[in-house]
Amino acid sequence: MMKSFFYPKSVAVIGASHEEGKIGHVIFRNLLEKFRGKVYPINPKTEPIFGQKVYPSILDVKGDVDLAIIAVNASIVPKVLEECGKKNVKNVVIISSGFSETGSQKGIELEQEIKNIAKSYGIRIIGPNTIGIFNSENGLDATFFLEKDVKKPKDGNISFFTQSGTIGILALDILAKENIGVAKLVSYGNAIDLNESDFIEYFAKDEKTKIIAGFIESVRNGRKLIDVLRKNKKPVVLLKGGKTVFGSRATSSHTSSLAGDYKVYSNIFKQLNVIEAETWDDLIDYLRILSIGRKANGKRLGIVTNAGGFGVLASDYAFKLGLELPEPSEKLKKKLSKILPSYASTKNPIDITADADVDRYVKVLRILDKSKEFDMLLVIVLVQTPTLTKELFEVLNINKPFSICMVGTKAEEIKKSLDKKLPIFESPERAVKALKVLSELKA
Repeated sequence: MMKSFFYPKSVAVIGASHEEGKIGHVIFRNLLEKFRGKVYPINPKTEPIFGQKVYPSILDVKGDVDLAIIAVNASIVPKVLEECGKKNVKNVVIISSGFSETGSQKGIELEQEIKNIAKSYGIRIIGPNTIGIFNSENGLDATFFLEKDVKKPKDGNISFFTQSGTIGILALDILAKENIGVAKLVSYGNAIDLNESDFIEYFAKDEKTKIIAGFIESVRNGRKLIDVLRKNKKPVVLLKGGKTVFGSRATSSHTSSLAGDYKVYSNIFKQLNVIEAETWDDLIDYLRILSIGRKANGKRLGIVTNAGGFGVLASDYAFKLGLELPEPSEKLKKKLSKILPSYASTKNPIDITADADVDRYVKVLRILDKSKEFDMLLVIVLVQTPTLTKELFEVLNINKPFSICMVGTKAEEIKKSLDKKLPIFESPERAVKALKVLSELKA
């Protein structure tokens, strides 16, 4: 059932509009341009859209329809959903809003009506009140944002579920900007049927998904969530909204759900090895390092820097987070001293000084990478020094889990020009925090 949402052979867009800027127009355009399958536009006005034949009803489509995307006024949704049932369409995404999230009696009644229709026909629903779904593998971009407005990520190993459409579309845009690949994304809105537990369960079995990420505001079935998290073997990163009384109030106002006690959620996350992102920045940082990093076998961190101050900040924060900063053995110090100037420091952090060039960095990192005294490495690079070039990152080859900290305009320029993906962070604290995640991954 769930696979048909992400891998349909044919999709009907009910409410495909002739007018640019309309939600149904954008969804149909996205699918027509990208989706590797059949797309049927549905609209009572049957003038062609982008030269494609338009059908007055889904019932007029002669072929099978695996997935229907509904983008019509809320009051019409029951009628078109009934037609989907008669057409034997079993998977439906309802983009339309105007249901229980409004708090109105009419909206609540409409939502109950579509629940009843779906149940009578055995239809599974994502939504309503959603921005849609996305699968980079087959070009299934059933969102109502064009590429010129929201960048879409390349194929990757992260699958993302979100109760909030805003979080979903911004996640796509930011992850694309950061060159972090995404396998799938789903926004599930009011969750009248499928919810976070269903998506975790599916992504846990999906071959393309290596990392599961999500934003949740509330949970409809706590027992099921605990069950699927307990069975899951993949890293899960969650950002929880509604942590405070004010956030809970906001959650209730736009998804018609109650946020619940945050402390309960947080404790459950810890027990089930869920990586909890405290902030939006944490979420993106954790996905960056998890998508290309590997599990660290311990908490021993080695820091290499040509910027003493940042080395100090990284050390302070690593200690605060409970990471270990072991002093190199005398044997290791001797190895380092052979390639470092007399004024460098072989303590941890290992300060290779501001005149360090590409060759010095590479030689030091090669020694530390082979050493059994550290489980992971933090490479701090002040790229503004004239002795360093983009070449450092092109030749960088570290087998241990690692992160890179570099800051500033030149750092951004280098980052954008690199062909390979590297776990680069804009502050020593963020680089350290990301490494801590690798040290806590379950086997």
